[in-house]
Amino acid sequence: MVLGYRKGYSFERQVKKLLENAGYYVIRSAGSGVDGLSPDLVALSTTKKFAIECKAIESDYLAIEVPKMGRLLSFERSTGLPVYVAWKRGREEPVLVPLSMFEKKEKSFTLRRADARFGMEFHDIG
Repeated sequence: MVLGYRKGYSFERQVKKLLENAGYYVIRSAGSGVDGLSPDLVALSTTKKFAIECKAIESDYLAIEVPKMGRLLSFERSTGLPVYVAWKRGREEPVLVPLSMFEKKEKSFTLRRADARFGMEFHDIG
């Protein structure tokens, strides 16, 4: 298993457990990182429903390629489920940011870590 994949999968499992502990039923999309057709996780409760794309990236900014962001936005429109990106950097607490916080560039949509602080922390979603 490649290190980056293992790190990403480990973060997906961590997010899944955090959501389950908050009372959500969580579905992991098998192969989501391979085909990119859907977000990594779908979280459901009786009152809230949303999807999450997980990114464990050490950089000061997060970039999602235009085609991948297009698929996430399409998923959001067609399902009515808001899509958030869960971003974990090093030992910092992960944050959840909506797709609308990303800035469109030529080849990717980007988010600076400084701007990610305006997202939600996991204890905010309970």
